[in-house]
Amino acid sequence: MVAALHQSQTRSPILTIIDDYGRLVMSTKYFRYVEGVAVLHSRLKIGRRQHTEFNFYIGEDDAALLSGTREDQKGAPSIRHVKLGSRFGRVRCIDATKVTDLQADNQRAWVTATQIWPEHVTVIFNGKHLEVRKKVHYGKDLPIDVTAAIKFGDNQFSVSILTPQTEDQIEYAVGLETIQLVDAAGAKALTGVLSYDEARQRVLRRLQNDDPDIEVVNSSVVINMSDPYTFRIWNVPMRGRYCLHDQCFDLDTFLETRTSKRSGQPCDPDQFKCPVCGGDARPQSLVKDEFFEVLRAELVQRDRLDAKAIVMQQDGTWEVQEEEKTGEAGDGSGSRSGARAESAASTMTKDSNATRGPIEVIELD
Repeated sequence: MVAALHQSQTRSPILTIIDDYGRLVMSTKYFRYVEGVAVLHSRLKIGRRQHTEFNFYIGEDDAALLSGTREDQKGAPSIRHVKLGSRFGRVRCIDATKVTDLQADNQRAWVTATQIWPEHVTVIFNGKHLEVRKKVHYGKDLPIDVTAAIKFGDNQFSVSILTPQTEDQIEYAVGLETIQLVDAAGAKALTGVLSYDEARQRVLRRLQNDDPDIEVVNSSVVINMSDPYTFRIWNVPMRGRYCLHDQCFDLDTFLETRTSKRSGQPCDPDQFKCPVCGGDARPQSLVKDEFFEVLRAELVQRDRLDAKAIVMQQDGTWEVQEEEKTGEAGDGSGSRSGARAESAASTMTKDSNATRGPIEVIELD
């Protein structure tokens, strides 16, 4: 209880959605997503004291987009009034040794990395010491919301790490993220398009080989046509821009399944990960696959929207992969065809044994 009271001021505020006239909005689903990394991440190695400082400037227009927070004096969670386009700021720390290709301009590697804090860390933002939300109190390490601490003009925050020499060598990366609030229409407007030709070639490329010393064994590829949530074919086929798999997911279903820990609140920023591979699936990283869109239209013409997968050949032609059926035998017995065959084989064996007669035993000296 003492630990919980000590951490009470670090709880995330309750977001209240308002319109341009200050009226409450209750029915629309909203989303928070990581817009970008405002201050590029800096690496910190443990084993000795590490200290880094970040300086950045916030213009008047950007400062006006930061949502305001009203603190409750009775110990209840603070309330933050937000509307479409509102921005938030948060400080994250990750284990850089577990992330490959973590470059300043590679935000997709950053946003999909797991949040983790060093055992001994101090964060100061514009002269104010911030409480670090760690696993012991919250079940897992959480980022620090610094929205209320950001101001118009010059800003500064620093991170200091002091870790015993005995701890395993870990390289941390720290950065300041900007988060934006959008509705479904706003999220969809941020998505892009993967052209028909480019999307088709990325599939066929797996079946082609220009190296004469390498023999292509498989001349076809099976493509899953099901949404990973509904297990039905999607309406709008989407994928992450940098995803390497063929399977797509439905746009509306994906947005509808983005959730928050609190009922009625906009979805958490870390919810935008690909349901197939876990890669970056923020709205601005999503693309509609025009090749798969054409495949769906052809399945409609064939009256085969029940198809779960298709088999594509090297020349681009394809056919529906039929599912194996294990239905009843069809004789009214209710038994399955496999069980019926097994029963028939068992009967034949018994009949064969019955006609053999007594077995003669020969004794050898």
